[in-house]
Order: sequence, then C-alpha cells, then structure tokens
Amino acid sequence: MKTLAIILLIFAASASVAAEPAVKVEVTAAAPGDTAAQARELSPMMLEIQAAMETAREQVAELKRRHDAAVSDDEAMDLAREAARIKRESRVEMMRIQLRYAGEAGHEELVVELEEIVARMTAPPVKGVPIPRAENHQ
Repeated sequence: MKTLAIILLIFAASASVAAEPAVKVEVTAAAPGDTAAQARELSPMMLEIQAAMETAREQVAELKRRHDAAVSDDEAMDLAREAARIKRESRVEMMRIQLRYAGEAGHEELVVELEEIVARMTAPPVKGVPIPRAENHQ
C-alpha cells in the first residue's frame, strides 16, 4: 500500500486574501479502483471531508445543468453565483472539519492556524477601501 499525501489548498474568494497556506493530511490508500477498501482505510476526518466534497460536487453539477438550460442571462448569472457560493462554503466546511479534528487531537498550533484561515475565509469583504495601483514611472 502506498501513502498518499492529500494537500488541501484553500483559496479565499475575496481580494483581501490571495491564497491560504496548504494544510497536509496523510492518509493510507488501497489499490486504485478499490473504493470499498479505500473507505475502510480512510480516517474519519477524510471520510467527512469526502462526503462534504461529494455533496458540493452534486449541488454544483445540478446548478451547471440548470445554468446550461437557462433562458435568460439573469437566470444564468444567478445560478453561477449560487455555484460559486456553494464552492466557497464547501472549502470553509473542509477547514472546519479539520479544525474540529485538530482540536480533538490537541494540536493547538494547528487549531490556531485553521481558526485564522476560517476567519479570513468567512470575513465579509471590505468595501470602500481603494486598491492602490502600481504606477509606471519612466
């Protein structure tokens, strides 16, 4: 059996946070295609994360089907926004799952890091703050 390093890269949706640091989770996997064996060997945390990801994938797939059949631009835009919201929320949910398990395991430094990531991901966007532009000096 091989050990797979699953790296969950979390990207914040707002302009104030470009990319969050990677959080590594080590899991053991069975032979490719042996999903029953894989499910038995994954940690409870990874099973929760997989379930959350699958739910989000199904919701986004349904929204894409509806988007493709949309009769107006407004309807299509609303469906695209909803899909983006679901994707953002699923990334936050994955971090919260990891946060809960880190807390239960007593990994205090990781808890602090994950709490900061969740706080940045869920903070409302700052409005009315001008974004400085780079000026071309010749």
